[in-house]
Amino acid sequence: MIKIGNKTNIKSLEQAYVTLSKNKAIDITISKGLSSADFGLVPAIIQFFATWYKHTSNSKIIFNLKTENELDEFYKLDYLFPSLVYCWNRSIVDEKGTDLKPLLKEHNREKYEKMKLQSEGGGQQVILSCFDHLSIKNGLLNAFYIDGTFISNETEFDFSLDKSIKKVINLNKSLRDANYRESHPKIVAVIYELMKNTDDWGRTDEFNKPLNPNSRGLFLKLHRRTRESFISAFEVHEALKDYFSIKSFQGNSQDELYFLEVSVYDSGIGFIKRHLGEGYKKLDIPSQIKIVKECMIKNNTCATGIDKEIKGQGLDRIMEILDNKGLFWLRTENISIFRNLRQNRYKKDTTTNDIELYDFFNNSTTKFSNLELAQGSVVTLVYPISNISNA
Repeated sequence: MIKIGNKTNIKSLEQAYVTLSKNKAIDITISKGLSSADFGLVPAIIQFFATWYKHTSNSKIIFNLKTENELDEFYKLDYLFPSLVYCWNRSIVDEKGTDLKPLLKEHNREKYEKMKLQSEGGGQQVILSCFDHLSIKNGLLNAFYIDGTFISNETEFDFSLDKSIKKVINLNKSLRDANYRESHPKIVAVIYELMKNTDDWGRTDEFNKPLNPNSRGLFLKLHRRTRESFISAFEVHEALKDYFSIKSFQGNSQDELYFLEVSVYDSGIGFIKRHLGEGYKKLDIPSQIKIVKECMIKNNTCATGIDKEIKGQGLDRIMEILDNKGLFWLRTENISIFRNLRQNRYKKDTTTNDIELYDFFNNSTTKFSNLELAQGSVVTLVYPISNISNA
């Protein structure tokens, strides 16, 4: 049995993938709590549920539930609603085996209505999820779509996301003026590019047929800690520790730093399979890394979108926006890699040799972990909401 709860983190999720690879009939048990420390944890859990669904058949989701009243607490977990809707065709029960779907339907309806109003999420975090296998009314949020069509005008896109972004960036006026106002257009731009990519590439399989089920979404969270706390949280992760240790991130009077997590996930076929299309075959790790690097080059394309137009400039634009500020992290197929744009700067005339990608777990640019297959893709960006010097 795989457990999702207080002790779940990015590392334990990778161990859960190993467990899943050895047992195609394994259940998932969920409890009310969840650690909030890790960047990218919420979309990583959603990705794991999608992988579990694709690679098992008769397995169940089991709630560690004592009373029906506790369901309100479960629904405070940002990963829960997207995961349940995606896995709805599986048995969802309590520990006694009682079917919970009659109770969950009303919670799901309320959750989705709140998402449409952008009033969902506790604290300075928001999740917005779309479901392509449902009707337009019940599956596509008006934060990203008008009458089923993606909002392609960035000014309109900015306006449509206004409530969610304001909720997450709930700083006092002086902090907003000093640290966020200038960043706002860039934040909107990276969200636009990532969500547009899911609309272009994340809705169909390698034969251009609609995926069913299929989920895509955005998770925003403001991480606020002292510099020392950020460093200690990633003590065993040298490269991330180095990123948060950078002295040019200027904290407030308590030496607190603010970082915005922008995570976009999709449960589609992933970067690698999308790149290869109908000719897909499993590639070795260096070949997978090479494909990701190619996707980061302007005018290079990873796929052909559902409307048959060539795509491919989105990641290049994101790298340019993150330049000298942020961190890019991708989990797809058998790889988990990141790029520190403070250290590995963006270049306009980029070649694959210019792009330095690190393995997320061993921090190497040459030795990459061969992880178990993950469904779809999760892109997590770390963007500083702090003054940054050029030092």
